[in-house]
Amino acid sequence: MITNDPRILIIFSVVFGLLGLYNIYQGLKRIREAQARGQTLTWYKQINLLTGIEFGLLALVFLTSISIREKILPSSLSGIIVPFYLVVLLITAVMAGLVIRQSFSNARRARGRTSVQTTQSNRADDASENIDSELNPEERTANLQRRRERRRNAAAARRRRAGKA
Repeated sequence: MITNDPRILIIFSVVFGLLGLYNIYQGLKRIREAQARGQTLTWYKQINLLTGIEFGLLALVFLTSISIREKILPSSLSGIIVPFYLVVLLITAVMAGLVIRQSFSNARRARGRTSVQTTQSNRADDASENIDSELNPEERTANLQRRRERRRNAAAARRRRAGKA
């Protein structure tokens, strides 16, 4: 049967191991870049690092499963291997929950930043309207035309992003 084939689990283990190493590398790289900018990122809030750890643990779960199924290790170690397998499996499930939680948290934070930027741009528009009242009619007309063009371009960009253009 294909599902019990150890070669498939070995392939999954290698793939998850490589993906884990790549994600850990990317996470550490982002932390170093943030530190170079003077920001501090905690490791448990870095989604790449969490995903890399989870993938590494999944590879370990697959390899342990292979060793239990195929009886690669001596039977005298089964008293240690089976609890180890269950603990690693539990830790992997907890890490998956942390990855999902952090993904939602990052998405919420990004959405909050977008609304703050929109609010700030609306305030800038209000400030520019106050400045417009001090301009002469030609400057006011040119300023109004530039603002209309900017809004038109922003609307076109939104339509493109939404796939409607």
